[in-house]
Amino acid sequence: MDHIPSLPKSYKGHTELLIWVGLFTGYVIAKASASRTAQTIAESCEECVFRRFGASETILHDREPGFMSDFFKAFNRILGQRQRAPMAYRPQANGTTERMVQTMTRALKMYVADEDQRDWDEYAERLTFAVNTAHDRIRGDTLFFLVHGWDPRTALEATIPLGSTRRRDRDPRRWRYRIQK
Repeated sequence: MDHIPSLPKSYKGHTELLIWVGLFTGYVIAKASASRTAQTIAESCEECVFRRFGASETILHDREPGFMSDFFKAFNRILGQRQRAPMAYRPQANGTTERMVQTMTRALKMYVADEDQRDWDEYAERLTFAVNTAHDRIRGDTLFFLVHGWDPRTALEATIPLGSTRRRDRDPRRWRYRIQK
């Protein structure tokens, strides 16, 4: 869990982007936020992560005051999550999330700087979808597929009836057996 601070104020009043990255699958969830208070962070975490996937065993985050507050600690205690923060000035300890923050920051800042766009919060959702549906060389598949077990139809597949072009879609049982070995 991390955030991108100091983004230009959007039409909806958002100035920050909260980011959650699943350490096993690498799946990314991003939510625009107007503030970085502990209550806002807890509500966003409940809405974006808990309602979709349930409580995790451990949540790893920066030493941000909103993440380290008593309110957020109580929220994690209620959900039964252990809260972990890496040592100060050691971003490598949370490398997967830090790398994703760099990727999202670079893409968002290019978009915002281009024409002083104020709808970056809507663009962030599309960017997150693009990241999750891109092929990951390390994991050997898309992050979306690793979480959901299927790939979403692209615009091309929706307009032209191509059928499935992926070999494992034709034989899912063999693919599942190979992965579980």
